[in-house]
Amino acid sequence: MRRRLATAAAAAAAILGIGPLPPPAASAQQLVFDPRAVAQATQQVRQGLTQIQQLQTQVANQMAMLQRLGTDVTQPLAQISAQTSQLMQQAQAIGYSSQDIAAQFQQLYPDSLSGQSFAAVRQRLAKWERTSRLSLQDSMAVENQLVRSQTTTASSVGSAVQASQGAAGQTAAIQASNQLLAALSSQLQGLQTILIAQARTQETIIAQQQAGAIAARAESQRHNAYAPVHGSFSGERSF
Repeated sequence: MRRRLATAAAAAAAILGIGPLPPPAASAQQLVFDPRAVAQATQQVRQGLTQIQQLQTQVANQMAMLQRLGTDVTQPLAQISAQTSQLMQQAQAIGYSSQDIAAQFQQLYPDSLSGQSFAAVRQRLAKWERTSRLSLQDSMAVENQLVRSQTTTASSVGSAVQASQGAAGQTAAIQASNQLLAALSSQLQGLQTILIAQARTQETIIAQQQAGAIAARAESQRHNAYAPVHGSFSGERSF
């Protein structure tokens, strides 16, 4: 009976155009607070800030590595080297820049003086003595110039060391090391110059001694050539 009533009601509703009633409308959505999501987002922001700070530090370090030294001690050292080289070029005795030292030496100190007059030999002796004095003078001039430059060299080395200790980065440290090497090279060059000048002086003195022996031998030969020959004549009667 109930089934028939339900079927009849459904048919009536279909005839009248009445459909099933819609469900009641849902209530408006409410905001839900998720503490876990907020904490995760906060952590991500913190990590991003940390990465930015690290990048800033890396950039600052790289800029410091590229900073230049700001101190240059090579200029005064170069002036010292130039002055020393100029003294060597202006040597008044046998020049250090001579292209043919053998020919110049042979001309000044010949192997033989045979056949030359006594006046010519005396001129040679005077020239040799003057050459020895000039060689000694050249050597003393070089030594004096390097002694005067010691204060400048020491100051340059001190400045390079101080700059090296306060170098902001690798570039500045490399530049400081290069300047220290330049200072050391300048000092070694000065020492080498002194040794060369002293060796030239000793060589000139030895050459003068050898040339003096050659002059003495030539004078002895001249004396023997003009000496009267004492001998006995045939038929000379002895008493």
